[in-house]
Amino acid sequence: MTKGPAWLALAGCLLGVFMQMLDTTIVNIALPDLTVDLGASTSQQLLVLTVYTLSFACTLLIAATLGGRYGRRRLFVIAMIAFTVTSMLCGLATDPVMLIVFRGAQGISAALMSAQTLALIAALFTRERHGLVFGIYGAVAGMAAILGPVVGGLLVHADVAGWGWRTIFFVNLPLGILACVLAWRRLPATLDPDPDRPDIAGMVLSASALFLLLYPLAVGREQQWPPRLWVMLGVAVILSLAFVRQQNRLAARGGTPLLRLDLFASRRFAVGLTMSLMFFSVFAGFFFTVSISAQFGLGYSALRTGLLALPFACGAAVGSVVSPWAVARATAPRVLLGGVLTVGVAFAWIALLLDPSSETLPVVAILAPLVVGGIGTGLFVAPLQAVVLSDTSEETVGSASGTIPTAQQIGASIGLALVTMFFFGQVAGQTDTSVPAVQAELSVALEDSPVNPMFRPAVADRFAWCATEQLTSPHPERPAAGCAGAPTGSAVAAIAAEAQPWTQSAARAVTARTFLGAFRTTLWVLAGLAVGIGMLTMLLHRNDNRPASTMGDGAVEMSSGETPGTIRPGRPRSG
Repeated sequence: MTKGPAWLALAGCLLGVFMQMLDTTIVNIALPDLTVDLGASTSQQLLVLTVYTLSFACTLLIAATLGGRYGRRRLFVIAMIAFTVTSMLCGLATDPVMLIVFRGAQGISAALMSAQTLALIAALFTRERHGLVFGIYGAVAGMAAILGPVVGGLLVHADVAGWGWRTIFFVNLPLGILACVLAWRRLPATLDPDPDRPDIAGMVLSASALFLLLYPLAVGREQQWPPRLWVMLGVAVILSLAFVRQQNRLAARGGTPLLRLDLFASRRFAVGLTMSLMFFSVFAGFFFTVSISAQFGLGYSALRTGLLALPFACGAAVGSVVSPWAVARATAPRVLLGGVLTVGVAFAWIALLLDPSSETLPVVAILAPLVVGGIGTGLFVAPLQAVVLSDTSEETVGSASGTIPTAQQIGASIGLALVTMFFFGQVAGQTDTSVPAVQAELSVALEDSPVNPMFRPAVADRFAWCATEQLTSPHPERPAAGCAGAPTGSAVAAIAAEAQPWTQSAARAVTARTFLGAFRTTLWVLAGLAVGIGMLTMLLHRNDNRPASTMGDGAVEMSSGETPGTIRPGRPRSG
């Protein structure tokens, strides 16, 4: 393919990548507007986020096989059209269930598109250019995920045609059309000469196990953990074991399993994949709690909240650029350790700067730790894939490469579910200190109000009861039952109207303090998890018990002087 068309086709592929990864985080910023408009519960909000990454992860396992069988260009374009259509349907949703269903379909189409991208890019360019184009691919994917909140905030704030939060989905329509125009005629029509048979049984088992794991985690707190959710978790474990057995049996018969379990004989692969899953859990949990704390807790606008991600994105860009230089002068495991510990330090730094009693985020003060956290993220993510693949062979590198984004998406799904459950548990726990403190302040403030002194203690007590009921409920964003107002014309309504300026101020104060306290505690936990991930890098030294197939000339090796993503296969591999 000539130079010009190849780069135009690459632009179409990268536009698709940008859309896929942008939609993993862009919805975070629209949750408050979406909740008000559609009446979504806390668990439904979480499902809107996780169903995309979950369906993305489950479909990735089989999407590459389908591309090789039916044509990667054909499947890429069909998936791009499906992604565009489902994005439009998400924007047209009229209730939370519709949005959740369309988000799941959007995730499936994103995975079908994503799984073809690397193979198509490899076929577009000569092997000498693979380092450059794969580096561009990684940078676009990483920056799109980090910029999701920024772009989302800008779109919600712009409120084009009065669409509000729906704009974050409608924006994919012109982008999807442009990507199809750029890619369709210029992409190579690659087909595997001897395509593998799709592992339908493996896909059903893995998808069912993941759904039965994540659904209870998403709705458990809201539904107060009925027995059926525990049964679902138990069935998830059974199906996971059945999936492992089925994959082993399929491999023994000479078939092509979704997950090559022999890859885990490599310590670098097993540890690196675990680190990837854990890091993306932390990453997704951090951005979710920032968004929830700023918007629900402090009442920040979508734009103001989204811009909080901008310094993090700038730092990540710097870290990604510096990472190859750092790997060339140290070793990749040391760069990974330095990167993830830097992220942990940044989270702890922000936690130290937070003061719930101030009822605000010290934006100027946290700019520096946000930039530092971004730098650490760039340093960590850039060399991770090369480290995970460093013990694979020409025979196994394709399967291993496909497993990495699957682990990242599963990690993001599990991280969102667990961190959300922990965070809202902390919101409920913080009321033990925040509500009494604000109640005492309200009692003092009411002395300057027109409320009859006889009723002031009752007003303060009523406020404390309503605040506690709301913040400890499964729906902390909604007023508790019986607290929305009193019948018009009643004596209680008259007293409430007199006290309203003071009780509204107290309500803002207690919500801000409670959410900031929960955010601070969550940050300490995320910082601890980052340190734990760093400790795993100690296991990344070269092991001697890797499979024999990875020890020969076909092994993929990475020296301390090679940049991330550098692969040295023993023989050429077709795109």
